[in-house]
Amino acid sequence: MLAEPSDRVKAYALTQLERAIVCLGWRGSRAHAGVHQARKSIRRVRACLALGESALGAGADMIDRELAKICESLSCLRDAKARVESLDRLLTNHADNEIQHSLQAAKRLALNSRANAMRIEQAMDPNFLTRRERLQVLEAAIPVLPWKQISHSGLSRAIHHSMYVCDQAAVIALSRGKSKDWHRLRRRRRRLAQQHTALEHCDILLPSIVVPDHKLGSLLGEAQDISVLREFFKKHPKLSSENATRLKVFLKQEFKHLSMEAMGKK
Repeated sequence: MLAEPSDRVKAYALTQLERAIVCLGWRGSRAHAGVHQARKSIRRVRACLALGESALGAGADMIDRELAKICESLSCLRDAKARVESLDRLLTNHADNEIQHSLQAAKRLALNSRANAMRIEQAMDPNFLTRRERLQVLEAAIPVLPWKQISHSGLSRAIHHSMYVCDQAAVIALSRGKSKDWHRLRRRRRRLAQQHTALEHCDILLPSIVVPDHKLGSLLGEAQDISVLREFFKKHPKLSSENATRLKVFLKQEFKHLSMEAMGKK
C-alpha cells in the first residue's frame, strides 16, 4: 500500500538530509564535489519544508533557518568550485578566441583560490565534522514535525505560490536586467524545480503544475557563475592589468549574452 503523500515527502526530505551528511564526509579530491552535492541536498530538504507551508509549524522554520546557515557557511567553497568550472566552460566554448590566454591565467588563480578555500575550511572544521553533527541533530528533529497536517490542497497551494514568486522575479529581471535580479530569479526557479522533483519522486500528482524549463535554469546558473567571476577578478592583485581589462570586457559580454538568451526563453 502506497504511503500517504505527507509521509512520502518526509521520507524524501530525510533521504536528502542523510545524503548531505554522507557527501560532506567525502575526502581528498572528492571533497569539493562533496560540498557541492551536500548543498544541493540541503536545498532539496528546504524545498520540502517549504512545501509544508505553515502546516509544519514553527519547528520547520527553525530547522529551515539552521539549514540555511549551514548551506551559507559552505558558499565560499561553492563559489571557488564554480569559478573553476565556469572558466573551464569558457575555455571550451572559446577555444579559438584570443581571450584564451587571459582565461588560462584566470584559471590558474581560480585553482589556487579553490585549494586555499578548502584548506581554510578544513582547518576550522576538519572533515566538516561540526557541520555534519549539526545536520544529524536536524535529522532527528525532522520526523517530529507534524507532517500529517500536509494535504494535497496544501501542497498545491505551496507549489502555485512558488510559481507565482517565480513569475514576479521574472518580471523584475526582464524589466531591469541587473545581476542581482537574475540571481533572485535563478534562486526562485531552483526552488520551484526542486519542489517539482520532490513531488515527482514521491509520485504526487497535482493539477495545473507546469514542468520548469531546465534550459532556462541552466542559462541562469551560467549567468550567476559569470557574475561570481566578474566580482572575483574585479581587483585581483595577481592578475595583470592587461588580462584584467580583457576579462572585464569579455565577462560583461558573456553575461549580457546569457541574459539575452534567458529573456528569449521567457
